[in-house]
Amino acid sequence: MRIRNILAVSALATVAIIGLGSTAANAADPVTSDGSITTTTYAQGWSGTHQFNVTFTCGTDANGKTVTNGSDAGSPTGSGTLTSVVLTPDSNGGGAFAFSGGRDNYAYNYAGTYAPGGAWVAPTTATAGSNGIINENYEFGTAGNTYAAGDYAHFGSVTGSFANLPTCPTPEVPPVVAGNHGEYVSGATHAGVKGKDLAAIAKNVTLVGPYKF
Repeated sequence: MRIRNILAVSALATVAIIGLGSTAANAADPVTSDGSITTTTYAQGWSGTHQFNVTFTCGTDANGKTVTNGSDAGSPTGSGTLTSVVLTPDSNGGGAFAFSGGRDNYAYNYAGTYAPGGAWVAPTTATAGSNGIINENYEFGTAGNTYAAGDYAHFGSVTGSFANLPTCPTPEVPPVVAGNHGEYVSGATHAGVKGKDLAAIAKNVTLVGPYKF
């Protein structure tokens, strides 16, 4: 089963965040917003879009850094359920992100960088696969699979965006200063890391820059 198969039933590609938006009633409450993720997948002459409704909440990670956590609020395209959504905002309005989810026995992981306004930028990547075998690798962009059919190492490409992210207090320095999470995930993928190990790396947005063996 491939990303294209899930999209045939729903659409697993453009994760854009489109939302209604609501904030906390007072300063003591966490800052939240109701938004969405949209992502488009391109592979072997085919493309499809997935959307997820997400509730975003500002918080901090174990190191005290500002993060935006997301909780699944349903997929209008029937693209499955998000199990983890974490964004690390920077002082310029963009940041790093990683999220994972699945539908039936199919799982997917996305990681990379987003610009002010929520649009994803390179080197965002995605991986996916069935029955615990994560062997489909997607690079950033609209080119799709520019290699031979069946080349899982370069199976396709993805684009996406976030919408209606909350403005969290004391954002961190832009991750590009010391590399970014998407670069680390991409390096791990090309180094042959797969399955649960790759999913764990995708969720840990503190891993930035070149992949370290």
